[in-house]
Amino acid sequence: MVTQRVSFRWLSLALLGGLAGCATVPPVYDPIRDSDFRGPTLAAARERPDAFLQTRVRWGGALARVDNRRDETWLEIVEQPLQDNGRPASADDSGGRFLARVPGFLDPAIYATGRPITVVGVLADPAPGQVGEYRYTYPVVLAERHQLWSERRAPEVIYLPDPFWYGPGYGPFYPWGYRRGPFFW
Repeated sequence: MVTQRVSFRWLSLALLGGLAGCATVPPVYDPIRDSDFRGPTLAAARERPDAFLQTRVRWGGALARVDNRRDETWLEIVEQPLQDNGRPASADDSGGRFLARVPGFLDPAIYATGRPITVVGVLADPAPGQVGEYRYTYPVVLAERHQLWSERRAPEVIYLPDPFWYGPGYGPFYPWGYRRGPFFW
């Protein structure tokens, strides 16, 4: 009777442990990586800025300029299309530029020109500015979240010598050759 209780307890513990192992944790919602995010494009927001005020957007691209103000940082971003994970695709296709207003200080040494960044926030009133001599109206995003992506580098290729340096048609006795047959000599 005692052994049946002990075995029943062990069986119960094993069953509960197995069920706990099957439990899954729901994924944490991340608006940066949300591939189902739908919002206006930069081109649409530039055409009709008043129609999209206070609309939530997810835009990204390459940093062009960092301007630290008293309580916030203004990021000028050259828009690029986003991949499914929210990372800007390194493409020459762009809908223009936009400003992202991020609360707090962002170090320009870290947020350097050309770094890929993704911003999620709501659209505010557009801001006038200039790109060189060209007058430009920037759509402005009040950033709720942003993601600075690491730069992708090409993998370093290391060439190792082939331990079997003789290729097809060559043998270890090249240039003198060898006889094919049942005997090596």
